[in-house]
Amino acid sequence: MQAILTSLSNPRWSNAEQTRIDCEITTSQFGEEVLPFTADQFDVEPHGRAIFADIVSGTYGPIAEYVAPPEQVQPTVDGAQTL
Repeated sequence: MQAILTSLSNPRWSNAEQTRIDCEITTSQFGEEVLPFTADQFDVEPHGRAIFADIVSGTYGPIAEYVAPPEQVQPTVDGAQTL
């Protein structure tokens, strides 16, 4: 059984290169359960590329800007010695 996309919301760029878009979807297969989905410009699946194209064309409204994750801070230990 092939799932049918029933809604898509909150599209936002998931990388600075703007080749992937994160969003939330619902499908016929899972009813009202909201699922995370990443649409990829180069997806191996045709539906992934089609959803990406629909989002970029404005079908689901504006795409929020990419926000880089915060830089990870490496923990330090005072008085640590190298063995």
